[in-house]
Amino acid sequence: MRSVFFVGAQRPCGFVRQSAFLFNPKANFMLLELFRNHKRWLMFIAMVLVIPSFVVTGIYSYNRMISDDGAIAKVDDVSILPQQFDEAKRQRLENLRVRLGEEFRSNMLDSQEAKVALLEAIMNERSLIGETSLEDIHVSEQVAIEMIKTFPRFLTDGKFDAEKYTNYLAASGMSDEYFVHMIRGEISRNLLTEGITRTTLVPDTASRSIFNLLTEKREAAVHNLSVGEYMVKVKVSDEDAKKYWTDNQKQFERPDAVNVEYVVFSPDLFKNVEPSEEDIKTFYEQNKGRFQAPEERRASHILIDFGQGKDKAKAKAEEIFKQVKADPKAFAEVAKKESADPGSAKEGGDLGWFTTKGMMVPAFEDAVFNAKEGDIVGPVESEFGFHIISVTGVKATAAKPLADVRAEIVKLYQDQESQKRFAEEADNFTNMVYEQSDSLKSVIEKYNLKPVTLNNVTAEGPSDAAQKKFLNQHVMESLFGEECLVEKRNTQAIEVASNTLVAARVTAYQPAHIAKFEDVRADILSLLTTERALDAAEKDGQALLAKIKSGEAKDVKFDKAVTVSRSQPLGWDFNLINSLMRVPAKELPAYIGVRTPTGYTLVHITKSETVEPDASALEGTRNELAGMFGQAEENVYLDSLRAKHHAVVLSKDYLPGAEEKKAE
Repeated sequence: MRSVFFVGAQRPCGFVRQSAFLFNPKANFMLLELFRNHKRWLMFIAMVLVIPSFVVTGIYSYNRMISDDGAIAKVDDVSILPQQFDEAKRQRLENLRVRLGEEFRSNMLDSQEAKVALLEAIMNERSLIGETSLEDIHVSEQVAIEMIKTFPRFLTDGKFDAEKYTNYLAASGMSDEYFVHMIRGEISRNLLTEGITRTTLVPDTASRSIFNLLTEKREAAVHNLSVGEYMVKVKVSDEDAKKYWTDNQKQFERPDAVNVEYVVFSPDLFKNVEPSEEDIKTFYEQNKGRFQAPEERRASHILIDFGQGKDKAKAKAEEIFKQVKADPKAFAEVAKKESADPGSAKEGGDLGWFTTKGMMVPAFEDAVFNAKEGDIVGPVESEFGFHIISVTGVKATAAKPLADVRAEIVKLYQDQESQKRFAEEADNFTNMVYEQSDSLKSVIEKYNLKPVTLNNVTAEGPSDAAQKKFLNQHVMESLFGEECLVEKRNTQAIEVASNTLVAARVTAYQPAHIAKFEDVRADILSLLTTERALDAAEKDGQALLAKIKSGEAKDVKFDKAVTVSRSQPLGWDFNLINSLMRVPAKELPAYIGVRTPTGYTLVHITKSETVEPDASALEGTRNELAGMFGQAEENVYLDSLRAKHHAVVLSKDYLPGAEEKKAE
């Protein structure tokens, strides 16, 4: 007999996860401050305990009426077509573009691993759809609507913004009905997977062990054999360096690279225009509404807080309100005596002048701006208590004098003119770049542009963030295209940001190659010298360590002992900390030796300290581990669902290792 879930109009609190394809929210686990400093170690533990599969999520078009021709996979005997895969890839890339910003690369999903993972994600989605149908899991339209209203993308100041929602639908090419339908499906599928992840059990012993692993402290002293002392003793010949270069050719592979010249065309080029006095006056007269000083109010208040309880506070506030209403002149004295706001009480309750732009809490502002000068109103409830308010001054909205806004007008005028000139000239710039494609000289001279040149730029683009925003992935793809690379033409004028065009050209091209020995000789000599110096330091260090352990070397001077831990390594090398923490506590005191990038370090570990965890600390550790184990269990569940719903890959091009097999 089928189990039936029906989620009604009430949102299931703590049970439905937000749409991962939109927002990728973090798991809702209780985090302790203690573990915020252990991310590196948690990742290490996760890699040891759990090997999560690389899951790529996406939204795809699902249509049973499409022909099966050319299917790359099937689930429940329904085809997954190449165009559906491409749509899922496009959606995933768009999500990555939004999340990563300037770090985004359009080829991020081009690897065989990403291709396989994306198809697996689509099959997971299809299998979950089939399972929700089998289990009769239904989510009402109202639940989906209420969920959508909580999505951060559609919020303004914490409230649902219908305009943002409408704009998103327009940009995505979706109707409201389709989007709600899609979210209903998302929630239904999440009900299945969260039933797995949220019920993951972590044994108390595992939580305690991990807690101890993260919080254990050790007292240790070190004696360093510095690599610098051995560098002068080591000799590396050119023959040694040449042999290393010959034996490690792959290490010296250099990708295709180009020298680039580019120009930026934006409104900033036209901001040097200065408005005449007549222009300024005309602008001021035509835009007076823009230069209005907002209405201001001055008020005093007496605050009665909730210290004695809300009912008593309200009764006291009403009594004081009657008192000051009967004798307004006594307001300041009463405020000094009764107000729970110490800052204003000493000033007789005076709060000074303020506008309606969020300077005060909403209820207080509404009361002040709905009253007239001289009115006493209240009690007004806010999160702080009850307020009795006296409106002591009103400044009506008025136009600011021209002299006060002259600088603002000049800037506004220049901004408008520069935008206007940019719009007028953008087409001309674009045409010149295209029609005179053998050089950027014509646009440089016409618009007095300052060309920028960069050397040895790979297809990944420049590493400098300031340059990367102009030479983005679109520009780089054009530069490495045949027209620019082979025919030596300009790129088209490419919009890299709002009202910002870039045109570029390749001035020199260096194909992928093995770096010449002469170019890397110095680096190889330095590398080999360091490695041999470290070998020598390690050899001497191991010999000294053996003597210390046998009691032959008793005069070795160690630095002053300090307390270190995984969360407080004191700048010590990661491998060093890891090695000294691995020594069983029952074997202390002990001596160990560790090779580090700076030499060979002898460590004298004297004692271990552990912290007895309280209940909340153990709960925090348990939740962290549950997140790790839960993902692994979800992956196992999805594997079983694919098998249950007969998910099969039909195209060999979408199987792991397909590229390597093609190469063979």
